[in-house]
Amino acid sequence: MHPYVLRQLRRHGATEMSDALQPILTSVSALLHDVDRERELSAAAMMELSRELESRYEGMQQSEQRYRLLFAESPMAMFAITRDDRRIIAWNHAAETTFGHVEKDVLNLPVERLELFGAAYCQLTPMIAANVPLPKCGVPTEATMYTLNGRELDAEVMFHTVVLKEHDAVIVHVRDVTVERASIRARAESEARFRAFFESAGIAIHVLSFDGIILEANPASQDLLGYPPSEVVGRPAVSLSPEEDIESGRELGQELRTGMRDSVTVERRFFHKEGHIVWGQLTVSRVTHGVDACMIGMIQDITQRKNMEGQLIKQAFQDDLTGLANRALFRDRLRLALDRRSRANSRVAVLVLDLDGFKRVNDSLGHAVGDELLQIVGRRIASTVRSGETVARLGGDEFSVVLDAFEQTDDPDKLAERLLRLLRMPMRIGGREVVVGVSIGIAIADPTDDEETLLRNADTAMYAAKSSGKACVRRFDPAMRREAMEWLELESDLRMGVDRHEFFLLFQPLIRIDSGRVKGFEALIRWQHPERGDVRPGLFIPIAEETGLIIPIGRWVLMEACMQAARWTQFSDEAPSVSVNVAAKQLDADTLIEDTLAALQISKLDPRRLILEITESDIMRTPELALEKLKALKALGVKLAIDDFGTGYSSLSHLQYFPVDELKIDRSFVARIRDGDRESAFVRTIVSLAKSMNVDVVAEGVEEAEQQQFLYSIGCDFGQGYLYSRPLPTNEVEAFVTHSALVLPMLAASTK
Repeated sequence: MHPYVLRQLRRHGATEMSDALQPILTSVSALLHDVDRERELSAAAMMELSRELESRYEGMQQSEQRYRLLFAESPMAMFAITRDDRRIIAWNHAAETTFGHVEKDVLNLPVERLELFGAAYCQLTPMIAANVPLPKCGVPTEATMYTLNGRELDAEVMFHTVVLKEHDAVIVHVRDVTVERASIRARAESEARFRAFFESAGIAIHVLSFDGIILEANPASQDLLGYPPSEVVGRPAVSLSPEEDIESGRELGQELRTGMRDSVTVERRFFHKEGHIVWGQLTVSRVTHGVDACMIGMIQDITQRKNMEGQLIKQAFQDDLTGLANRALFRDRLRLALDRRSRANSRVAVLVLDLDGFKRVNDSLGHAVGDELLQIVGRRIASTVRSGETVARLGGDEFSVVLDAFEQTDDPDKLAERLLRLLRMPMRIGGREVVVGVSIGIAIADPTDDEETLLRNADTAMYAAKSSGKACVRRFDPAMRREAMEWLELESDLRMGVDRHEFFLLFQPLIRIDSGRVKGFEALIRWQHPERGDVRPGLFIPIAEETGLIIPIGRWVLMEACMQAARWTQFSDEAPSVSVNVAAKQLDADTLIEDTLAALQISKLDPRRLILEITESDIMRTPELALEKLKALKALGVKLAIDDFGTGYSSLSHLQYFPVDELKIDRSFVARIRDGDRESAFVRTIVSLAKSMNVDVVAEGVEEAEQQQFLYSIGCDFGQGYLYSRPLPTNEVEAFVTHSALVLPMLAASTK
């Protein structure tokens, strides 16, 4: 029974209901219950409707805020005009920048007052008229517009309608295309000039694609080669020349296509349609033709000159392999240069170049590859010297250059440095990448020097360069003769020193920069000569490498270092590792794997505690062969490190191809950390990229606390240098490990 009915019954004192009233009261109660439910549902619906209206209102506010933000911050000039009276009601920042009118000055002004469209405004009036329907996204219309100061703009204008600030309005979008149109006009004018030159030029011109296909040929091409343009367009340019000429210029062409050069000039033979040969000087350049990049080849007829040169060449002497002057012609040219010197008071210099590692290439890759390497070297040298200077192959892998009448005293040195860089670049031969170095000796003629003396002096300087570590340049001075004699004497003593066991090892620690704990030691060889005393490694190591004695010496170092390291487990919980340097001849030798395995087995040293250090330049001489050797060493369980990183030709990108565990930054870069941001940035880059490839980094030559502080800040793992310790004798290693466990952690803590 509904509560209201019950209250009314009690109010009138009716305690009992008759049977006749019972159905009526029940029906009334049900009706009242329905009314209550309808009232509750109506209240809930009103509340839900209120919330929905609030949500929609908030969404409309956010939408309007976003629209206003997009309008205000748009990089395109935009403004809004009412459709009825054409007043400006919105003006964004880009419009201020484009036209020079400030927003506060233009709001509510009729748009015609600004004279944005000049005389064309009447043509655009229908676009914003109130009775003309516009699409929501307009179609661009080209127009000439004007800024506040009268500057003329080429513009693309779009109109679309909106309701803005309760006004029926038009949003005007303006894109400034002045620079774009000017660029198009300039390209058209350039194309017209090129076309006029192309058609009327007196030399043959071919437009080539980057894969060497002839796209266009001018009328002069037919005059030179006999082929009308229709017969050469679509053909490979190389089909017009003999194969041997194409092969000789293939390397230069590759450098042009890859962007190493912008222009290449070669002399080449061409087939004439009637069957004879035409000599041409071909200059190929990278250019932009129309909208695409392409190559332009220009051929100048030099047939007559080449015929005359051919007659002269038959009377001279050439090297059969390289086409350069041979020794006899070289001496004759040198004699002529010295004769001219005495008459014209000019200077003459001789450069002697000897390849480093040529025998290794010949022995490992074959004489055919060696011959091709010599040909490439000859071409590179010839391309570097001035026209008219003599380049000769004296024999084997030895070349020479005569500099005649140079102006500055350092000109020979500058040329030598250019040759050093050029010849250090990889050469692609027989599907392999080959890298060789070169040692260069320079001799400048004295007034009394003849060709024999000058050539001997340059030869002496070249051998001095080889003894200084190869891949370098030395200028002759008389002291070099004495050094050459000392070299021969030291070589004899070195052979006896190997037999007499006059060598011993020192060990320089490698320290963990973050904790100051000893990570390992690098084994360094020393020579105690019975008469000379301590002989510097920089003096006898080059002799050992040149003579091949480095192989037995390196075998002894490897065995002795492993034997010593095997004993270090007695005084350290974490047994230190031992690092051993591997020379180039050791890497090339067939016995390196056997020597390493024997040293590990005899010493019983855990292979993971042996680190073999190889310089990056030695790896990059023949990367494919080096990779095979490194993989074989890794199979033994030893670790590999690249030593002196940054001083050679390679880069960090090579690390991903070699199984390297550790990288040692050369001491020359560590020493220059404090010299400036550029030097420190180089070290930071090496550490960052090496860490990204999970390669540990060791900084060599750490001598100052400031250097350690910087290395710690960039996340360098290990340090080695006099800041921690000088190289130690064997009997001091244990004491150093014990003492350093107390002292070096404090040094590391001071950097944090």
